[in-house]
Amino acid sequence: MNNIGATYVLVGNRDINHLCKSIQLLRSFSPEIPVIVYLENQEQIDFISKDLSNITFKPFERFKYPIREENRNSSAWRLEALLQSPFENTVYIDNDVYVIHEGFLEGFKISEHYGISMVQNPRMFISTYEQDMGDIDIGADVYLHDKAFIKDMPKYMTSLNMGVMFYNKKSEAFIKEVLAQQLEHPSRGQASLARAIWKTKTQPYTLPVNWLVCKKHENIERPLALHVGHENIHDWWKRIFDKEKGKDLIN
Repeated sequence: MNNIGATYVLVGNRDINHLCKSIQLLRSFSPEIPVIVYLENQEQIDFISKDLSNITFKPFERFKYPIREENRNSSAWRLEALLQSPFENTVYIDNDVYVIHEGFLEGFKISEHYGISMVQNPRMFISTYEQDMGDIDIGADVYLHDKAFIKDMPKYMTSLNMGVMFYNKKSEAFIKEVLAQQLEHPSRGQASLARAIWKTKTQPYTLPVNWLVCKKHENIERPLALHVGHENIHDWWKRIFDKEKGKDLIN
């Protein structure tokens, strides 16, 4: 497929080592894929450039928030990065996500057909009657505005994870709405996403959890990408890698 690319957002230096490894693994399956990294300073550029080449760097300035500044900037700038992307089909990948299977690249074809694709959240629901397992029920950085906004939404709707997003420009209006929600009422990124879904009545194509395996799904069959920011998932990846000597990490 022509005109595809990947984008990352580095706010602060957390996970900068994971970011470099993430790009290396992605390029092990798609060697020529263009990569854009949004970051904050020259030191970060120098660090990444030690091990990687052919990266486009886009410096950005943080939005100022009284709390959770890095988290909220990451939530906002990943959306900005998609909207500013020069590619027809773009994948946003969190810095601590490792692509480990060639099937991950099928996401570009999916986005070409459906516009925007996101992975199901390990917290399967947006909200629940019990208020004990939905992403808006128990997620960090959720505010009264978020809970009030979604009170008229049906319970047990599918919750999505913004750590991997495949985007086609046909979904520009939807991503603009998610960003508008985040900028107007900064909070948890998934809360802004839920508000945008309900306002626009648009549901992104939902990818199975295999596309971004988090803590509770360790040892799932046929993983495509791993959230190695979860220690148990990182240990699992290292066991796979050591066993297969970096060849095919799955089969």
